[in-house]
Amino acid sequence: MSWRNLVAVFWRETEIIRHDRNIVIVLLLAPAIYALFLGTIFNNKIETNVPIVVIDNDRTAISRTLIRSFDSHQLLLVTEIEPDFESAKEGIIESRAQAIVYIPKHFEDALKSGRMVNLEVYLNTARFLPSNDINKAVNEVALTIAAGIRLKYFQTKGLNTEQAKELVQPLSGDIRSLFNVSESYGDFLLPGLFILILQQTLLFGLSLSVAREREMKTLASLNTVSGGSSLVAVLGKGAPYFLLYGSYTIFSLVVFFSLFSLNVLGSMSALAVLMVLFLIAIIGFAVFVSSFFKQEIQALQFLVFSSMPLFLLSGYSWPVWAMPWPLRMTTQLLPSTPLFQVFVRVTQMGAGWQHIWLDLLHLLILAIGWIALAQWRIRHLSKS
Repeated sequence: MSWRNLVAVFWRETEIIRHDRNIVIVLLLAPAIYALFLGTIFNNKIETNVPIVVIDNDRTAISRTLIRSFDSHQLLLVTEIEPDFESAKEGIIESRAQAIVYIPKHFEDALKSGRMVNLEVYLNTARFLPSNDINKAVNEVALTIAAGIRLKYFQTKGLNTEQAKELVQPLSGDIRSLFNVSESYGDFLLPGLFILILQQTLLFGLSLSVAREREMKTLASLNTVSGGSSLVAVLGKGAPYFLLYGSYTIFSLVVFFSLFSLNVLGSMSALAVLMVLFLIAIIGFAVFVSSFFKQEIQALQFLVFSSMPLFLLSGYSWPVWAMPWPLRMTTQLLPSTPLFQVFVRVTQMGAGWQHIWLDLLHLLILAIGWIALAQWRIRHLSKS
């Protein structure tokens, strides 16, 4: 491989980027705009003041205390107190509220006498995130109120505080979050969005350039500059994107992660190797896939629809092991699959080399494989 030819292809590619407005927009503007826009959406990370409707058929001091406790919880906001279920249901349908809490008659009497009573919660499970948060918050408040009342009940029977506590809660769970201790949706999603933005903008930019070569019929020129080496052509063409997106990665880990209070707990050296292998793999993948399009617009039209499938197939939002086996096999061919699996483990869970070496090996095999396929495809096109 001639280094002189490699450098020549590198500078040739920088000129293509500089003179193509579409590529400039994708490579220079889109990453920053997408990162800031999507990051800002999830900046609060957790939901607060999710609106709920309460039906209070008891109308006692305890039911009013319960309603105030709901309203004072960080996740909940009592927006209405309705007289019946149909009126409350209208609030759900019209999106004024996300849940209905039904306090039945004789609620206070049942609690004071030590009898079981049901606090009914109707969740809008069409929106799973608010419904999960509401369910958790309502249970926290209800259990706290019920425990306090039952504690007083047992104390009136002559038991001391410790004895009463044992009867109120004979089995106590101690559930601890090892990672993402705040159970923040933003901490879960933002690292994945960061990777998706890098992957898709790099894929778009390089694919537009390769499709442009075919559209402008300049592959012969690329072959000449590369000295007839398809490997030099692929590596030289991908080198500007590698350097640019390597810089984006460093900037994002330093600035983007700090801006949105995201952690990098694991090995930085393992993370660096991970991103290097990923960038090489995605460059080979982009060159190979885009080489089948004869115009820039065709490549763009195809790749626009690839963002969501690639994200879903990565196993980030839905586990790979839960997919049908043909899709599980397909995911193993995509550079984003091992990357998504490892990136969060390194940044958010503190994983090191010993935890991810198999995934790095997987990514290395994909990098070699996709570069080889891209080299074969460029050689084939140069001869035709």
